[in-house]
Amino acid sequence: MTASSGETGQEYWLDNEARQTSGRFSGLEAGLDENTKARLSDLGVAAGWRCWEIGAGSGSIARWMAERVGVRGYVLATDIDTRWLQGNGLSQLEVQRHDVVADPVAQGEFDLIYARLVLSWLPTRDTVISRLVAVLKPGGWLVVEDFDSVLHRCLDPLNDDDDKRVFDKVTDVFTQALHRRGGDTTWARTLPHRLASAGLEDVGAAGHLTIHHGGSAAAQLWIANIDQVGDGLIQAGLITTAERDTFRRLLHDPSFVGNYPLLITAWGKKPNSPG
Repeated sequence: MTASSGETGQEYWLDNEARQTSGRFSGLEAGLDENTKARLSDLGVAAGWRCWEIGAGSGSIARWMAERVGVRGYVLATDIDTRWLQGNGLSQLEVQRHDVVADPVAQGEFDLIYARLVLSWLPTRDTVISRLVAVLKPGGWLVVEDFDSVLHRCLDPLNDDDDKRVFDKVTDVFTQALHRRGGDTTWARTLPHRLASAGLEDVGAAGHLTIHHGGSAAAQLWIANIDQVGDGLIQAGLITTAERDTFRRLLHDPSFVGNYPLLITAWGKKPNSPG
């Protein structure tokens, strides 16, 4: 989920050097991977395909794609920090360090280009989309997944009111901090329009909401995030130590029901002929 070293002059907020990274990746795998696999399967990922995953993170989806395309296919997994990316000995899976903003795009044409939780961080995200479309094969698919903050708050009305207030405040502050660092958590809802404007056809989109109990594998995403940036939010006066601690307690409490922001998946196909 990291693809660019940053266009705002700031370091990527949730950088992969932090010790919490493995928890974030395991949470994302538990909370999102099955949905992602279903969406990509629906587009027909199969033996012999050439695929590129941008911001591949832990490599769980890249490895899944590599197994689908088989030895006659090819999967390129790129990230600005590849320390967590493992190929598991799959000869058809190549791992490269790559900045999707600053570096030349991968050479060759792809049947599928996929990015999850990457482009919303990039101020030049529309330019990046155009660059990716250029290296799709005719008939190839671009698939983009990003969180949208329209449903970022705690949705379960049966949670304790005080607990819900703290959860909502911390996630609000987290979202605001993302925006101050150049991210846009409202951009994903515009993806159908943007993919069509980039010249893709058969454009579609769907939303996926991950609801989880405290203590679950999916809850590790929020735990890792607050552990990595919580002290900074406290030092900035945006949350209190007590609120940080309550947030962490809820994420370990099986009686608490939380949720991710809404994940929007959008896809579009490059026309088979110009025009």
